[in-house]
Amino acid sequence: MLSFIVRLGCLGSERGIIATSPFRFYSIPMSRAPRVDWRFISLCAGILAFLFGTQTWLNALETQQEVSFGFALLRAGSAWAGWLMLAPLIFRAGGTNPLGTDSRIRWVGKHLWLATAFALAHSALQAVSRELLGIPIAGGLIAAFVTILGVNFATDVLRYSLISLAYQAFVYHKLVRERDREAARLQLDLAEAKLAALEGRLRPHFLFNTLNAIAALIRDAPSAAEAMIGQLSDLLRASLKADPLREVSLADELALVEQYLAIEHARFQERLTSELVATDEARLGYVPHLILQPIVENAVRHGIAPRETGGRIWVKAEQAGDRLVVVVEDDGVGIGNAPRGLAGSGVGLGSVKSRLAHLYGSDQSLHIGTLYPTGTRVRIEIPYRAADTPVVELRV
Repeated sequence: MLSFIVRLGCLGSERGIIATSPFRFYSIPMSRAPRVDWRFISLCAGILAFLFGTQTWLNALETQQEVSFGFALLRAGSAWAGWLMLAPLIFRAGGTNPLGTDSRIRWVGKHLWLATAFALAHSALQAVSRELLGIPIAGGLIAAFVTILGVNFATDVLRYSLISLAYQAFVYHKLVRERDREAARLQLDLAEAKLAALEGRLRPHFLFNTLNAIAALIRDAPSAAEAMIGQLSDLLRASLKADPLREVSLADELALVEQYLAIEHARFQERLTSELVATDEARLGYVPHLILQPIVENAVRHGIAPRETGGRIWVKAEQAGDRLVVVVEDDGVGIGNAPRGLAGSGVGLGSVKSRLAHLYGSDQSLHIGTLYPTGTRVRIEIPYRAADTPVVELRV
């Protein structure tokens, strides 16, 4: 009997478990089927045995039958112990034939055969167990088997169906969670690839501008060109080690901004001035690595550079409760007023927005506004987390 159930239950086992939403499962080898917690299943069987035994005892009291509570529990326990013994085979048979692998009629027919086979097997186990436990049915094993089968066939079919469907629901839940985790991982990989591509587009842009400035200074101011090469080397070294998803202290980030502004000061001379102001608490806060350099670069290139008289850039940072607020302002020509040849493509600010959203989700903000009479203001607000780094004195 059991060998027949195994052969019948393994129909389609070569295919493994299949599932597609909402009622089809993903194809998965049986060796990778989710494992069940047998301690939990045994606990459920015990609870069901207690409930059914209690119900049998209460019914006997109502009908004035002489059935002890212990006897009722023993009989119910033997019944659910049989289902617990058959559970591995039910899981294998039901799991390899989930809803969606065949037409509905064939699926129902297949599980009717399985339900009948397991009802026969359970009745046989019940007859043997009751004989061993000392609560036999008159007439011997064959008569006990026929009696139990006739009385419990319909309920055994229902119990098989519930056990099989419960396992299929468990498998479906596990596979959906695995699919969601995989989708989240792929989304993270895609976001990192996009951020890396944006970073790759920013670095050459700044590099070309700086090399042009160095070339212009080599003949007229070689010492200034030499100093700029050293500053560019330090900045590129930090840039090459940059991780779009890494956070550093604001003090370290401002030090890199200072290196960048030193290069631009050598390029624009008296046409560019800057001021960096940050509280001690703000300097200890974490910020995304290289998050300010694209903003300051935009201010120089698209705000200050188009003005004949140049202009000024302010970088301010402070802790506001549980938030870190960083503001970059310039008194340049303003948003959208740069000459066409100097107009930006939005890559820099697009990278900043993407990184902030990726790191902090909705718990961040980036606002870009126009200052009166001219100029641009960029305000970043992120959660404040203090870094265990000493405060770095900034050279302005």
